[in-house]
Amino acid sequence: MNDISEARFKEAFLIIDENNTGAITVSDVHFLIRALGFTPTENDFAKIDLEFIHNRNIDYLWFIELVSTMSCTKYSYEQIQEAFYSFDKNRYGLINVETFKTAMTTMGEPLSDSEMKEMMKDIPIDEDGFIEYEHYLMHLKPKESISPLTNKIDEKQ
Repeated sequence: MNDISEARFKEAFLIIDENNTGAITVSDVHFLIRALGFTPTENDFAKIDLEFIHNRNIDYLWFIELVSTMSCTKYSYEQIQEAFYSFDKNRYGLINVETFKTAMTTMGEPLSDSEMKEMMKDIPIDEDGFIEYEHYLMHLKPKESISPLTNKIDEKQ
């Protein structure tokens, strides 16, 4: 894990740790892992749940250890964008929600019903049943900021 990743993980952990207790719940860990761009399987989450069955709170060091040993894949912004484009040949920024659900539950490593529900709650769907994925992608794109040292744009990963 590089310094940029660790700083990003620490920042995300501190946001989730709203009460500044130094620990987050197992369900928060599930959310945070996905929010950081990882794609864990039900098996990955089951391992976490089993390991922390008696300890409901996970501190930052445990979280970092979990993330560093997980078998799940982390996809880049560009890879996720290309996946959406494969469903939107005309690049209108829309994908039929039923087509998307079918693909996510039958192709590659299929998502379970609970994983699909969790994913869909964060994806905007218009009144015609289309996913407006461009809006969703904007939240995944690395942010740019001005470096105080160089006064140039730095891209945060």
